[in-house]
Amino acid sequence: MWIAVAVPAAVVVGIVVWWLRRDRPAGTETDAPGFAAGRAPEREPGLTPEADAAFVEGLGAYDATGEALRPDWGRDVLAVDGTPPRLISLRLLADGFAALGEAALHDPQGAVAGLMAEYTAAERPGVLHLRAEWPADEVDGMDRTAFAEAVRAVVCPPDAAGVEGFADGASLIVSVTVTEPPAGRNTLMLDLGRVLDLYAEAREKRPDATPEEALREIVPGMLAAGGPGLTWVRPPTEQERHTVTTACAPPPA
Repeated sequence: MWIAVAVPAAVVVGIVVWWLRRDRPAGTETDAPGFAAGRAPEREPGLTPEADAAFVEGLGAYDATGEALRPDWGRDVLAVDGTPPRLISLRLLADGFAALGEAALHDPQGAVAGLMAEYTAAERPGVLHLRAEWPADEVDGMDRTAFAEAVRAVVCPPDAAGVEGFADGASLIVSVTVTEPPAGRNTLMLDLGRVLDLYAEAREKRPDATPEEALREIVPGMLAAGGPGLTWVRPPTEQERHTVTTACAPPPA
């Protein structure tokens, strides 16, 4: 006589994940406690809990190989040190990881390495290459840090709603939050090296303009055009585009 035994779904899932991971290549196991520090408990959209754990594990293992990664979990941005330095959307990587299915669960490090090689070779939506070099002399009395702060002040003025920017000297990362549907937060990534190129051209045409005036002439147009030199963590909605372009619009005369 056969006796039916109920097996909890969670146990079945655990067995499947163990089976997929049982013969993972040596050196890929890592909890990466330092790498995942500061990460919120919510998983990346589109990933199951098991896939999300494998994704973070793969990123940590890839980071441990020497390709320095600096994740900004709150903004979904991954900074990649190298030549050139790059910013990549963690959402883009997570979507690619999910698309690999069981192969990614079996070998998270290999999956992440393959995605990094594919996605960061050239710029694409969600991937931004940054300027590594910077003028040795100051630009209108501004060094690299001061120029980054000047751009941040234009894109994210104190009285603007829905935008919050962080400048690290090579890039400006802007969190854009909208309250109208579809509500949520997106992240804009801006290469300050290419802003500097446009700034130099604007100053040649108008040498009497102040740095703020020159930046207010070029930055709104650059944001409205959508590139080159900028990208988003995920494709922006019209509301998100409107929020960031409105924030940096010149004040009324």
